[in-house]
Amino acid sequence: MADQIYLEDFDYFNGAKVLHYHEFATPQEVKDEFLTTLEIHALAICDYAGEETMLFYFNDDLDIVMEKEFMIPGQAKEDAATDFPGIDIQWKNK
Repeated sequence: MADQIYLEDFDYFNGAKVLHYHEFATPQEVKDEFLTTLEIHALAICDYAGEETMLFYFNDDLDIVMEKEFMIPGQAKEDAATDFPGIDIQWKNK
């Protein structure tokens, strides 16, 4: 059996520095822009050297299954809250 992978073990995704992350206790569902239902296990807000902020959605293997671009981390947090209503996302800082 492979070792469990945790988001806290990563400092970068796709060349962007991880600023904040959240791992769900149970998988959550969200629809992408094509209305495909995705099972989400974790989220990360990452920064490309102050140029842009990315919100990444991860599956159980920590593969990026959806991403969104923002100007600042606060916008990414607000967007994640609207994608997962009723869930108090407790962001962890990196």
